[in-house]
Amino acid sequence: MKQTNRVNRGAFQGAMTVVGAALLLAACGKQEGAAPATGAGATPPAAPKKVVEIRAKGSDTMIQLATGWAEAYRKVNPGVMVNANGGGSGTGIAALQNGTTDLCNASREIKPEEREKVKTTTGKEVKEFVVAYDALAVYSNPSNPVKEISIEELREIWAEGGSISSWDQVNPGAKGKLVLFGRQNNSGTYDYFREHICGKKDGKQREFRGGISELNGSAEVVENVAKTPSGMGYSGMGYKTPAVNWLKVSKKKGEAGVEPGVDAARSGKYPISRKLYIYTAGEPTGETKAFIDWVLSPEGQKIVEKEGFVPLN
Repeated sequence: MKQTNRVNRGAFQGAMTVVGAALLLAACGKQEGAAPATGAGATPPAAPKKVVEIRAKGSDTMIQLATGWAEAYRKVNPGVMVNANGGGSGTGIAALQNGTTDLCNASREIKPEEREKVKTTTGKEVKEFVVAYDALAVYSNPSNPVKEISIEELREIWAEGGSISSWDQVNPGAKGKLVLFGRQNNSGTYDYFREHICGKKDGKQREFRGGISELNGSAEVVENVAKTPSGMGYSGMGYKTPAVNWLKVSKKKGEAGVEPGVDAARSGKYPISRKLYIYTAGEPTGETKAFIDWVLSPEGQKIVEKEGFVPLN
């Protein structure tokens, strides 16, 4: 990492300019190749400190958390810079496979075939670290009277071939055709919601229905729901803003819904809760290990809570 020496430049008057010129001429007059001054009074030039970079890539859900960790850790250890980037869990896993990242942040568990490819391309086993919990919230517009929804109803809304296409099928007091906002298919959030909400039919994974607006980031989903009266979208609970509501979710229709929250996510009472991961190729060492240890420490877990996610303890 390049270091920048800041020089305070003052405005010098004529006499000082002459003195400076004289000193410059005196310096130029020294014999070439002369050894630098040594002895008790000499101060050796300070060697620039090398900054270690740790590359982190992956989940867009985790990007605000990863950035929070990076900024806080830089204060704790100025000699280490964690460079956090998003792109989606799948993108982070691909970077781990081709050796272009040190850490992969993922909002879903790595798949067996992805794990095997890391081993094939790097010669190292994947190491997994659970670093936080999250709850996938189902967001609606504040103008919508619906307050609760079941997993069964969500499946009929989001899955291919589902039978619910308008809000009045969920609650007779609600109006408007459902406008759905989700994530792109390189997102761990996309994968998790598809697997846990769309479910399986005849032993095969059901896909999302057509017509869903697939967006780059979690915040973008929430922003679109906020400006769409009949909108619905899914994102991590850490992306809640005053401009949207989230729905209580029950496992079955007729049961009491559970609101996303710290205790409900950690205990599993909220039906759409999940773990958040950091993956490495091989056992982490040196500064990378020190950073992961810090993430798992009480100091690192304070950042988890600060960013709206659920700490491990």
